[in-house]
Amino acid sequence: MHSMISQFTIDPDRVAANHRRNVVHAALLIGALTLLLAAIGYLIAGPIGLVWIGGFAAVILYLGPQMSQRLMLQMFSARKLARREVPLLYDTVDELCARAQITVRPTLYYVPSRLMLAFTTGSTDSVNLAVSDGLLRRLTGREIAGVLAHELTHVANGDLKLMALADFMTKVTRTLAFLAMLLILFNLPSIGSGDVVIPWPVILLLGLAPLLSLLLQLALSRTREFDADAGAAMLTGDPEGVANALQKMETQQQHYWENLFGRQGVTNQPSMLRTHPTTEDRVAALGELAKPNDEPDWPHGDDPLPDDIDPVTKQPKRRFHGFRY
Repeated sequence: MHSMISQFTIDPDRVAANHRRNVVHAALLIGALTLLLAAIGYLIAGPIGLVWIGGFAAVILYLGPQMSQRLMLQMFSARKLARREVPLLYDTVDELCARAQITVRPTLYYVPSRLMLAFTTGSTDSVNLAVSDGLLRRLTGREIAGVLAHELTHVANGDLKLMALADFMTKVTRTLAFLAMLLILFNLPSIGSGDVVIPWPVILLLGLAPLLSLLLQLALSRTREFDADAGAAMLTGDPEGVANALQKMETQQQHYWENLFGRQGVTNQPSMLRTHPTTEDRVAALGELAKPNDEPDWPHGDDPLPDDIDPVTKQPKRRFHGFRY
């Protein structure tokens, strides 16, 4: 076990300004999603439609994180890690939780995959943090701390519930728009005979609503990722470690797709269709928040996995549920 000296730390004033900007951005996006869903609900069922949507949203906010908690862990074949197996990881998580003022200590899970993966499930009462074999073996201690801090910042910022709400809005908007278009289709004879006036503005809104809702959800996700990166750098005091982890994870993803499809199969996805900002943009944003510092923040061990866990040898592949690990 050894410590690594950070060459940069974080300017808290810049982080605070960045956080305020991202909160405003997220509020505007959630507001736009809400207005879009409310418009669809009102067009279909009037005021009662708004009441039903509000009720469903409250249920999803309460139950959504709890349901996704079990589902995500099962889909990735994750198993619980005891503190005696990975005391170094738990010590790092405890330190990060103390800094983030998170009172509920997460339970760590191990994902048997060569890919570098990390995700968080649960709610404010129960948090699960899953990390893959590939991530623990290929990142240094300071980089692992940056990834853990990123996930814990999502918890501290309430992103689990926020993204569950956004996902609910997108799914309901898509479903209501589909049902409304079916009703219009069934009424085509009346529309063709002239008995019913064609509501073109309504039809246009219904046709575009699913796409608009999805784009707003993706934009919200990208905003929260920027905020989580800044929070991770703030918690660790090591933006360089966070940036290095992002770059290594991006490099592995590129190599995986190149091995699978060749270089021709690796294409740049349009930014508006991404759940995460590009790694280049994320690293640049971290650079804007950093300032020189030669003092280490706290020592990170570089070998968190116990010896009795063998390296994963199976090649990653897409599973029936659509995820790859």
